[in-house]
Amino acid sequence: MKFKNLLITDIMKLKSTPFLWVHLLAPILALIVFLSYFSVSTWDPIMKQKTYMTAMCMAFPVLIAVITSMVAENEYAAGNYQNLLGTYDKKWSSLLSKYLVLVALGGLSTLIGVMGFYLGFSQMTLALPLITYVVLTFILIGCSLFLYAFHLFLSLRFSKSVSIGIGIFEALIAALFRTGMGDGRWPFFPCSWSIRFTWFTMMQKNNGMVIPDPLMGQGVALCVGVTMLSILMLMVWFENWEAFNIYGIAYNGIYISLELTRKSVLPEYREKLDNALHDLIAQNGNYNI
Repeated sequence: MKFKNLLITDIMKLKSTPFLWVHLLAPILALIVFLSYFSVSTWDPIMKQKTYMTAMCMAFPVLIAVITSMVAENEYAAGNYQNLLGTYDKKWSSLLSKYLVLVALGGLSTLIGVMGFYLGFSQMTLALPLITYVVLTFILIGCSLFLYAFHLFLSLRFSKSVSIGIGIFEALIAALFRTGMGDGRWPFFPCSWSIRFTWFTMMQKNNGMVIPDPLMGQGVALCVGVTMLSILMLMVWFENWEAFNIYGIAYNGIYISLELTRKSVLPEYREKLDNALHDLIAQNGNYNI
C-alpha cells in the first residue's frame, strides 16, 4: 500500500469516529465561553487576549493526550494494533500517516480557535493586528508537534491513564512556567514553549517597552531540534516495536518463557516448533522453522 493510500484510508476512517467533531466543537465551545465573558468583562483588552491564549496553551497538552489515547484505544479494539503493524511493509509509515492526520486535525482546530477569536474580539474592541494572530496560529501548531509525538508514544507503549495524567501535569507546568518560576528553565520543558512564545509574540509590555527574554533564541532552537528528534525517535521505536499484544502475550521484558512460547503457537505447528527447538539444543543447529 502506498503512503498516499494510507493517508486516504486514515482520513476515511474519520467518518466513523468522533475525532473530527471533537476538533470542530472544542474550539467553537471555547469561543462561545470566552467571547461571552469578555463582552461584559472590564479587563484590559490586551489582558483578555493574553488570557485566551494562555487557556489554549494549557488546554493543548490535555486535549492532545485525550485524542491520542482515543486513537490508540481504537487501534487496539480494531484488532490489537494489527491495522497499524500489518498494513505496510514499513511499520513506521502507518504510524506517520496517523500522526499527520492528527496534526492536520489539530491545525484545523487551532485555526478555528485563534482566527475565530480574532474575528469575534475585533468586533468588540481594539484587537491585536491580524498578522499577529496568524503568527500565533503557526506557533501553536508548531509547538503541538512534539506533544502529538510524545503522547502517541505514551498511549501506545503504556496506557491512556499515563498519557492523560502526564497531559494534566504538563498543563499545570505550562501555567506555572509562565510566571517567574519558569525563568531560566522553560526552554527545557516542551509544554511551556507555546505559552512563552505566544506571550512574547503578543508583545508583553512594561511602560510601552517589550520585555526581552534572553532565553528566547535557545527556546526556539530547542523547540525545533527536540521536535524533529522526537518524531524521528517515535518512528524508529515503532518500527522495532514487537507489539506482543497482537498475540495476547503480556510483555514484561526482552524474553518470553518456553512454556509461553509453546502455548502461543497454533496446535498444528507445535510439533514443528518442538522439533526445531530440539535440533537447536541437541545439535547446535540453526533455529529456522
